[in-house]
Amino acid sequence: MNSIYPFGKAPLVILILAILSGAFLLVLDIKHGKEPVPDLVLATQARNHKPAYDKAIAEFEAMKAKEGKNVKIKLQLVQKEALQSRLQSALQTGSPAPDLVELLEGTIGFFTRGPIENVGFVDLTDRLKEEGLYDKFVESRYGLWSSRGHIFGLPHDVHPVGLCYRRSVIEKLGIDVTKLKTWDDFVKMGEKVSKVKGSDGNRLHFPLEMQTSNTVALGILAFQRGTGYFDKMGNVTIDSKEWLETVIWFVHQVSEKNPNRVGYDPGEGQNLYAALQDGLVLFFFTPDWRTASFQQDIPQLKGDLGLIPLPAWEPGGCRTSTWGGTGLAITKQSKNQELAWEFAKFLYCKKEDLAARFSDTNLLPPFKDAWTLPEFKQKSEFYGGQSIGEFFIDIADETPANNASPYTKLATDRTLDAVQTALHFYNENYGKMPTEQLEAELRTLTEKLLKEKADYVRAAIKRNVFLSADAEAAAASVPEQKGDDAK
Repeated sequence: MNSIYPFGKAPLVILILAILSGAFLLVLDIKHGKEPVPDLVLATQARNHKPAYDKAIAEFEAMKAKEGKNVKIKLQLVQKEALQSRLQSALQTGSPAPDLVELLEGTIGFFTRGPIENVGFVDLTDRLKEEGLYDKFVESRYGLWSSRGHIFGLPHDVHPVGLCYRRSVIEKLGIDVTKLKTWDDFVKMGEKVSKVKGSDGNRLHFPLEMQTSNTVALGILAFQRGTGYFDKMGNVTIDSKEWLETVIWFVHQVSEKNPNRVGYDPGEGQNLYAALQDGLVLFFFTPDWRTASFQQDIPQLKGDLGLIPLPAWEPGGCRTSTWGGTGLAITKQSKNQELAWEFAKFLYCKKEDLAARFSDTNLLPPFKDAWTLPEFKQKSEFYGGQSIGEFFIDIADETPANNASPYTKLATDRTLDAVQTALHFYNENYGKMPTEQLEAELRTLTEKLLKEKADYVRAAIKRNVFLSADAEAAAASVPEQKGDDAK
């Protein structure tokens, strides 16, 4: 055996298991018995979480030691794609898996394609409600970690979205941000800004960052309007009236044929930062996590950035949306599920630790009891003395849901196809037909495209007999409404 694999029998067995089943790197750490087998393993892809989690682990272990219990927890950093693929393989084959895993937005659906009882994570729905925790979290955040009405993960964050802008540029242009209460107000402001030209006759400013190569901006706008790609039970909703109106508005505001358009796609990375620094783009969609990115990547703008809520679609309407998310799940393979649940609550519900993490990251936790602590009221020098915590807390409870589905990627891809086709039609026919005719045909085409794409996704879901059966059972469980109750 050693002549074939000179490092010994145990490492060879481990290597074979890792290759065949995608076993986690944990086994490599304990293969020679140099480290005791931990009671819990927490796997995460978020390197920036490590310092805070190391501290929380030490505190939890010390707390258990005072109770006379020797508990050891290991934190494991795993690359995003590897975490998903290895975890899926481990859950399917019964090979070693972490007790707790932090997952990113869009990944829970990867593990919930089959029957609800076969999902590899512990159902937390009853625990949350029986222990009085359900209402302590921002309710909309459960959508990212649920399937067919069952919650499989604790939300780590809220990620409400506002608009970030450069104070000096906005002041120079004479824009009063307090008057940007609706998107109609914003478009009117954009019409004035579009008239500011450079020496070459080109526009100097575009009001809003609007990416056209993906669905980030589109999704933010749709969520704010009260819709999404799926409802709570996983039904496709991209052919709703709200989506239709959002896509038409989006097409108008990103079309290069529209001289007064508000949207501009500055790209990512240094191009995006340059657009903010130079004033090419005036307002940027900014969730809590992006405020920290701006602080880190463009420190020269310290004191010159400000935040405002999103303009509402209707007067008095929702002033925020959401972008991104992380959640914590407990695997059914864990031999210490009750201990894992206790640690999960310690990690995500200890107010003092959540406040300290906010000071380091600007991430607003969804556990609302923490929001009263002084760290969330601190003024930010980088944002001109504005309190980032108070800003996001003011809009956090309005944060709309982004409901998870195994078919999210398919739905977003098909929606983007529809938008790009509608945009191409608008650009090709702008100025070639009367405005009223163009608008009517754009609406008809967009409605047709969204229906086609929605039906395509529905057909894919229907082929999954488990999801179809669960959806039918859920619909049958809802009592038929009659009379006034049905209105």
